[in-house]
Amino acid sequence: MNKKAIICCLIALCILIVGIFYIDNLYKPQSQLPSINSNLESGNTKYNEAVGYINNENYEKATQSIDESLTNYNKAKNDTQIALNKSINRNDTVLTQYFNYTLDELDMKINAANEMKNGLALINPNDYSLSEEHFNKSNEIMQNTTQYNDKREELENQNPDKFTEK
Repeated sequence: MNKKAIICCLIALCILIVGIFYIDNLYKPQSQLPSINSNLESGNTKYNEAVGYINNENYEKATQSIDESLTNYNKAKNDTQIALNKSINRNDTVLTQYFNYTLDELDMKINAANEMKNGLALINPNDYSLSEEHFNKSNEIMQNTTQYNDKREELENQNPDKFTEK
Protein backbone atom coordinates (compact mmCIF):
# COMPACT_ATOMS: atom_id res chain seq x y z
CA MET A 1 0.00 0.00 0.00
CA ASN A 2 2.85 2.37 0.71
CA LYS A 3 4.26 1.62 -2.72
CA LYS A 4 0.99 2.72 -4.34
CA ALA A 5 0.98 5.93 -2.31
CA ILE A 6 4.60 6.67 -3.23
CA ILE A 7 3.94 5.98 -6.93
CA CYS A 8 0.84 8.22 -6.88
CA CYS A 9 2.81 10.99 -5.19
CA LEU A 10 5.63 10.69 -7.76
CA ILE A 11 3.16 10.81 -10.64
CA ALA A 12 1.42 13.83 -9.11
CA LEU A 13 4.80 15.51 -8.60
CA CYS A 14 5.78 14.84 -12.23
CA ILE A 15 2.48 16.27 -13.46
CA LEU A 16 2.98 19.32 -11.26
CA ILE A 17 6.51 19.91 -12.60
CA VAL A 18 5.38 19.54 -16.21
CA GLY A 19 2.48 21.91 -15.51
CA ILE A 20 4.79 24.53 -14.03
CA PHE A 21 7.10 24.38 -17.07
CA TYR A 22 4.10 24.62 -19.40
CA ILE A 23 2.63 27.61 -17.57
CA ASP A 24 6.03 29.32 -17.40
CA ASN A 25 6.47 28.90 -21.16
CA LEU A 26 2.92 30.08 -21.77
CA TYR A 27 3.70 33.37 -20.02
CA LYS A 28 6.97 33.95 -21.87
CA PRO A 29 6.74 36.79 -24.38
CA GLN A 30 8.47 34.61 -26.98
CA SER A 31 5.49 32.24 -26.96
CA GLN A 32 3.70 34.70 -29.26
CA LEU A 33 6.51 34.81 -31.85
CA PRO A 34 5.31 31.94 -34.08
CA SER A 35 1.85 33.46 -34.42
CA ILE A 36 3.23 36.99 -34.92
CA ASN A 37 5.67 35.86 -37.60
CA SER A 38 3.11 33.69 -39.37
CA ASN A 39 0.51 36.46 -39.54
CA LEU A 40 3.10 39.05 -40.54
CA GLU A 41 4.34 36.82 -43.35
CA SER A 42 0.79 36.05 -44.51
CA GLY A 43 -0.07 39.75 -44.42
CA ASN A 44 2.96 40.54 -46.56
CA THR A 45 2.05 37.81 -49.03
CA LYS A 46 -1.53 39.07 -49.35
CA TYR A 47 -0.35 42.68 -49.69
CA ASN A 48 1.99 41.67 -52.53
CA GLU A 49 -0.82 39.69 -54.17
CA ALA A 50 -2.98 42.81 -54.05
CA VAL A 51 -0.24 44.81 -55.78
CA GLY A 52 -0.08 42.17 -58.50
CA TYR A 53 -3.84 42.24 -58.96
CA ILE A 54 -3.80 46.04 -59.21
CA ASN A 55 -1.10 45.86 -61.86
CA ASN A 56 -3.32 43.41 -63.78
CA GLU A 57 -6.37 45.64 -63.19
CA ASN A 58 -8.18 42.92 -61.26
CA TYR A 59 -9.53 45.26 -58.59
CA GLU A 60 -12.00 42.81 -57.07
CA LYS A 61 -9.27 40.29 -56.25
CA ALA A 62 -6.99 43.12 -55.14
CA THR A 63 -9.64 44.23 -52.66
CA GLN A 64 -10.03 40.67 -51.35
CA SER A 65 -6.27 40.30 -50.93
CA ILE A 66 -5.83 43.63 -49.18
CA ASP A 67 -8.68 42.79 -46.80
CA GLU A 68 -6.96 39.49 -45.97
CA SER A 69 -3.69 41.35 -45.53
CA LEU A 70 -5.31 43.71 -43.04
CA THR A 71 -6.80 40.77 -41.15
CA ASN A 72 -3.37 39.14 -40.85
CA TYR A 73 -1.64 42.38 -39.85
CA ASN A 74 -4.26 43.05 -37.18
CA LYS A 75 -3.91 39.51 -35.78
CA ALA A 76 -0.13 39.99 -35.64
CA LYS A 77 -0.62 43.37 -33.95
CA ASN A 78 -2.91 41.83 -31.32
CA ASP A 79 -0.41 39.04 -30.60
CA THR A 80 2.44 41.55 -30.50
CA GLN A 81 0.59 43.68 -27.96
CA ILE A 82 0.11 40.59 -25.78
CA ALA A 83 3.81 39.74 -26.08
CA LEU A 84 4.78 43.35 -25.33
CA ASN A 85 2.70 43.29 -22.15
CA LYS A 86 4.36 40.02 -21.10
CA SER A 87 7.83 41.44 -21.74
CA ILE A 88 7.02 44.59 -19.76
CA ASN A 89 5.73 42.46 -16.86
CA ARG A 90 8.99 40.48 -16.93
CA ASN A 91 11.09 43.69 -17.13
CA ASP A 92 12.76 42.35 -20.28
CA THR A 93 14.06 45.46 -22.03
CA VAL A 94 15.35 43.61 -25.10
CA LEU A 95 12.03 41.93 -25.83
CA THR A 96 10.12 45.08 -24.97
CA GLN A 97 12.14 46.98 -27.58
CA TYR A 98 11.73 44.13 -30.06
CA PHE A 99 7.95 44.11 -29.71
CA ASN A 100 7.80 47.90 -29.87
CA TYR A 101 9.65 47.74 -33.20
CA THR A 102 7.23 45.05 -34.34
CA LEU A 103 4.25 47.22 -33.40
CA ASP A 104 5.74 50.19 -35.25
CA GLU A 105 6.24 48.03 -38.33
CA LEU A 106 2.73 46.63 -38.13
CA ASP A 107 1.19 50.08 -37.68
CA MET A 108 2.94 51.24 -40.83
CA LYS A 109 1.90 48.12 -42.75
CA ILE A 110 -1.70 48.58 -41.64
CA ASN A 111 -1.53 52.21 -42.80
CA ALA A 112 -0.06 51.11 -46.15
CA ALA A 113 -2.80 48.50 -46.60
CA ASN A 114 -5.47 51.06 -45.72
CA GLU A 115 -4.01 53.48 -48.29
CA MET A 116 -4.24 50.75 -50.90
CA LYS A 117 -7.79 49.94 -49.83
CA ASN A 118 -8.72 53.62 -50.14
CA GLY A 119 -7.17 53.73 -53.60
CA LEU A 120 -9.15 50.66 -54.63
CA ALA A 121 -12.36 52.26 -53.39
CA LEU A 122 -11.69 55.27 -55.62
CA ILE A 123 -10.96 53.38 -58.85
CA ASN A 124 -12.40 55.31 -61.77
CA PRO A 125 -11.60 54.16 -65.32
CA ASN A 126 -11.78 57.76 -66.54
CA ASP A 127 -9.51 59.22 -63.87
CA TYR A 128 -6.97 56.90 -62.30
CA SER A 129 -4.91 59.71 -60.72
CA LEU A 130 -6.65 59.81 -57.34
CA SER A 131 -6.31 56.06 -56.87
CA GLU A 132 -2.72 56.23 -58.03
CA GLU A 133 -1.94 58.78 -55.30
CA HIS A 134 -3.13 56.30 -52.69
CA PHE A 135 -1.22 53.43 -54.29
CA ASN A 136 1.98 55.48 -54.38
CA LYS A 137 1.51 56.51 -50.74
CA SER A 138 0.94 52.85 -49.82
CA ASN A 139 4.14 51.84 -51.59
CA GLU A 140 6.11 54.62 -49.90
CA ILE A 141 4.87 53.63 -46.45
CA MET A 142 5.60 49.95 -47.10
CA GLN A 143 9.15 50.74 -48.21
CA ASN A 144 9.73 52.60 -44.93
CA THR A 145 8.78 49.55 -42.86
CA THR A 146 12.08 47.85 -43.63
CA GLN A 147 13.83 49.96 -41.00
CA TYR A 148 11.88 48.20 -38.25
CA ASN A 149 12.56 44.76 -39.64
CA ASP A 150 16.27 45.66 -39.72
CA LYS A 151 16.14 46.80 -36.09
CA ARG A 152 14.40 43.61 -35.04
CA GLU A 153 16.97 41.48 -36.86
CA GLU A 154 19.74 43.42 -35.15
CA LEU A 155 18.22 42.66 -31.73
CA GLU A 156 17.89 39.00 -32.70
CA ASN A 157 21.54 38.85 -33.76
CA GLN A 158 22.74 40.62 -30.60
CA ASN A 159 20.59 38.48 -28.29
CA PRO A 160 20.21 35.03 -29.85
CA ASP A 161 19.38 33.47 -26.47
CA LYS A 162 16.13 35.48 -26.37
CA PHE A 163 14.93 34.24 -29.73
CA THR A 164 15.78 30.55 -29.75
CA GLU A 165 13.72 27.72 -28.32
CA LYS A 166 15.06 26.34 -25.05
